Amino acid sequence: MKKESQRTGSYKRVVLTNFVLFIAVLLFAHAALAETVISAEPIPNGDVIGANNLQKILSIGYANLELWSDRLLGQCRIVDKVIDVLSDDGAIRSVNFRNTNSDVAAGGFEAVTDPSFVLRIRDSGHGAVSAADVAVLDNALGYVLSQGGTVHFSLDNPSAYDFPLDYAVISFKRNLSGLQAKAFFDYLGTIDPALWSGPFAGFTQVGNSMVFLQPAASKQEFITGLAKAAATYPGARYATLDNKGQPTTMSAGVSFPGNDWLLFPGGDQYLANLGNSLKLRRDLAKLRKEHLKEVADLLYAIDKGRVGHYLNHDFDCPR
Repeated sequence: MKKESQRTGSYKRVVLTNFVLFIAVLLFAHAALAETVISAEPIPNGDVIGANNLQKILSIGYANLELWSDRLLGQCRIVDKVIDVLSDDGAIRSVNFRNTNSDVAAGGFEAVTDPSFVLRIRDSGHGAVSAADVAVLDNALGYVLSQGGTVHFSLDNPSAYDFPLDYAVISFKRNLSGLQAKAFFDYLGTIDPALWSGPFAGFTQVGNSMVFLQPAASKQEFITGLAKAAATYPGARYATLDNKGQPTTMSAGVSFPGNDWLLFPGGDQYLANLGNSLKLRRDLAKLRKEHLKEVADLLYAIDKGRVGHYLNHDFDCPR
């Protein structure tokens, strides 16, 4: 009887040990899959280029703007150059080309959907990505791209950045294009305008999903509107569910860097978060000038009625 009890006790210890190891593996796997998303548009703020010029750019339509953004990202390597400059200066150390992927994806805000540069920064657990480096990169992108505001968030860690904010994810069965994401966002406006054109209403396309951060609407309105839109839109699914399989929200860690270009035309609110290196500021200012040159070229093509020819044949990166 004593031997049987010892055998049972040993078995329980083995089972418990294996269970602990299993949980540890799960936790490690979760950490390895954790990522931060940065979204920054290549279309400059209207206070920088003027409201009329902004409307000209928006008038060419999403497909043309997506192609222009692809050119800037792939040919001109605008995001890569920002990372290069920050890395060379030592302003960032844990964010690099090994753990960061950049794509052109849809980003919606208050009824308008534009192509955005969406960066996915994977924290592998080996030399963890620092929140400070993410903030520096986001502020640098906001400055170089002359943005009024950008966003970075972690869906895995609600305490990662400035504050927690509820979110919900809408996923799609097939590969999601930017135009399709725009179409769903516009459809959401027919279900509940507060989730489309209301204050802070918006989304970021991340792969085959759309991440909606809760706008000024109540949590219940947010869930109800998104759930109804997903249930009545072909291929869409409300993916953020509770343990009973019902639509709910989860909490993300979020930051919204920005700059008021009327009050700070030099981008001081972004630059204040980038340290005191004069060389870094000069290098970023050069990249910002290059980007604004691309914007001027696009506007010239719009004025001449040659947008398609420019994007497909005449587009060129600054030398």
